[in-house]
Amino acid sequence: MKRHIITILLNLLVLTSMKGQHCVRFELPNQEQLSSERVLQVLQDAEGFLWYATEGGGVCRDDGRQMVVFRSDAEHPDLLGSNDVACLAEAAGRYILIGTFHGAYVLDKQDYAIRRLMEVDDKRVDDIIVTANGHWWMTANKKVYEYADDGRLLKRYPTGDKYLARLHEDRQGRIWASQWDGGLIKLDGEKFVPAPWPLDAAPTAIDDDSLTNALLIGTIGKGVVRYQPESGTIELTEPKDSICMSRVTLDLQGRCLVADGQGNCFVLSGSGEQRSWFEGVIFTRNIADSVRTARNLSTRPTAIAVSEAGDLWFSTGKDIRLMRQGEETVVLSDTKDVSAMTFTEDGTLWLATIFGTVMTYKDGQLAIDEYASNEYGDAVTHLEVDSRGRLLLVSDRYVRLYDPVRHTLRQQSREAAGVYSIELEETTSGNRWSQPQADPVVERMPQWVWWILAALFLMLSALIGYIWFLRGQRKRFLAVMTKEVTVQEQPADSPPADEQPDFSDEWLQSAIAQVEAHLSEETYSVEQLSSDLCMSRMTFYRKIQSATGQKPTEFMRTIRLRRAAELLHEGRLTISEISVDTGFSSVSYFSRCFRTMYGVPPTQFGKATTADDRLPSENPN
Repeated sequence: MKRHIITILLNLLVLTSMKGQHCVRFELPNQEQLSSERVLQVLQDAEGFLWYATEGGGVCRDDGRQMVVFRSDAEHPDLLGSNDVACLAEAAGRYILIGTFHGAYVLDKQDYAIRRLMEVDDKRVDDIIVTANGHWWMTANKKVYEYADDGRLLKRYPTGDKYLARLHEDRQGRIWASQWDGGLIKLDGEKFVPAPWPLDAAPTAIDDDSLTNALLIGTIGKGVVRYQPESGTIELTEPKDSICMSRVTLDLQGRCLVADGQGNCFVLSGSGEQRSWFEGVIFTRNIADSVRTARNLSTRPTAIAVSEAGDLWFSTGKDIRLMRQGEETVVLSDTKDVSAMTFTEDGTLWLATIFGTVMTYKDGQLAIDEYASNEYGDAVTHLEVDSRGRLLLVSDRYVRLYDPVRHTLRQQSREAAGVYSIELEETTSGNRWSQPQADPVVERMPQWVWWILAALFLMLSALIGYIWFLRGQRKRFLAVMTKEVTVQEQPADSPPADEQPDFSDEWLQSAIAQVEAHLSEETYSVEQLSSDLCMSRMTFYRKIQSATGQKPTEFMRTIRLRRAAELLHEGRLTISEISVDTGFSSVSYFSRCFRTMYGVPPTQFGKATTADDRLPSENPN
C-alpha cells in the first residue's frame, strides 16, 4: 500500500540539463488518443516516435499520425502479463524494454514481436535503465537483474528485504538504487551494499549534478538534495529551478519528457522567459510541502505566486502572506479559502477562491471582480496569464478566458460532448487560446440536384402507374375467368353488363382454347403454348402480362383451377380424378392451389357452390 501511495505522490527532480534556465511547458500531441489517462512515463526513441507507459492501457506508440496500442485483449490475451506499464527504456536503437506490474517484456521494432523475460517471472518491474556498455538493468521487487545487450541474463543481485524504486548509473559507471522504505544502495563489486543516507525522507528519483560529481536526489517532503557519493553527506538545495514529476526522460532535442503520474504529459524546454518553477504544474499537497521546506514557510501554502521582484506571495487558507528576504509578513489578514494566485505585468495580484470568487490586489486595495467571478460557486483550481494580459481560470467543469480590460469572458465546458482542446501555453504571442469556433453555414443545393430529384420522382410515378395498370388488368381477367358458364343467371353483386371488361381479342381466346385442349396434360408448358400460338416465349410473356396482369404460368393455372371448380360442382369425379384431369402433379399441390384461389379446400367447395360464387385470389400460386 505504501508503494502505491508514494507512486501517486509527485517526486522532485532537478532538471540538470537546464541548470540556470527557466522552464517552459509544451503539451505533447495526440494525447486524446491514448488508451489510458494515467501515463507513468514518456519516451522518445531513436526514430523520433513517442512511447507512453500507461496504467491500464498498455504501451502506446505515437508516430505523429496515429496512436498504436500494444496491450492484452480478447484477441491477444497473452501479449502482456499486465496492461499496467510502470516503465520503458530503449536499447540499441532496436528494442523497447517494457516493465509491467507483472513481468518484463522486450518489443523488437523490426517486426514488433513481443517476448517475455522469463527470469523476472511475474514480479512487478518499477524501473529499467540501459547503461553505457549497453547492458539492461531492471528492478523487480527486491532484486536487480542485469542483462547483456542481446537479452541474456548475466546476473541476479539480491538487495535485502526492501523493495526498490529507481536505478541510476553515474558518470563513474556506478549503479545506484533507491528503496521505497527509505534508503540508498550502490553496487560494490558483485553485490549491492547500503550507502550512507542520513535523512528520514525516502529517496526517489536520482540524477547527476551537472556542475559537480555529486548526485541530485529527489525526496518525499525534503525537496531535492545534493548527495556526495564519497562521504555520504547531504546538502539541502533550493528547488527554484526544479519541477515536480514522477519520472523524466530526454527527447532527441535534449528537452525533458515528463509524466507526472496523474495523467499529465508535457515537454519542458529552456527559455528566457521569467517563469516560476511551479508554473504550469498542478498545485498538490506534495508540492506545497516541498515549497514550505525550501522557503522555510511557517505553514503549508494553498496557493503561491512570485512577483517580478522575486518575492514569494502565498495563501495559508486564512490570510495572504509575503516572504521577502527570509521574513514572513501578513499582507491580507482576512482573505480565506484562496485556491489560486498569479501576477499580471502591471503588478496586480489576482486571487481566486474555492467558491469561484475572483479578486484583485494592488496598491493596498483588495477588490472583487464581478465579471470574472462565477455565480455557481465552482472552485477555481488554477490561474494563468497570457502575453496579452488575459486571465485563464480553470475549474473542474469549465475553463474561462477573461479579458480584464474589455471585461469579455469566453467559456469552454470541460464536460461538453465532442472534441475540443485548450492551449494552456501560447506558441506565438497573441494567438488565441482555443481552436477557432466553427460557424454554421447554410448552403443552397445546386440546381442540377433538383433536376435529378424531379426525374427520379417522375420515374417512380410512372412505375407505380404501370404496376397499378397491371393489377387492374389482372382483376379484369380473373373476373372474366370466373364468369358464370353453368348458371345462366348473373350473380346480384356482379357489375353491370356495360362495365364488364372486353377480352374478345382473338389471340387471347386462342390461348384459353389451347390450354383447355391440353388441360389433362401435366407436361404442357409455356414454351409449347407460345409455340402453338406461333409467337416467341418472350412475346407471349409480354402480351399475356399486359392483357391479364398475370405471368404465363399463373394464366395456365387459373384456367386449370376454373375447370376444376366446374367439375367439383358437378360432383361426378373424386378430387384425385379431378386433379389428374386438370393437369396437376399431385392432389396436395392441387388442393393448395385451389384453396389459394377460392379460399376453401376442394373438399369444402360444395355442390351448391359454383366457381362464380367465390372471388378468386389474385395470386393462385
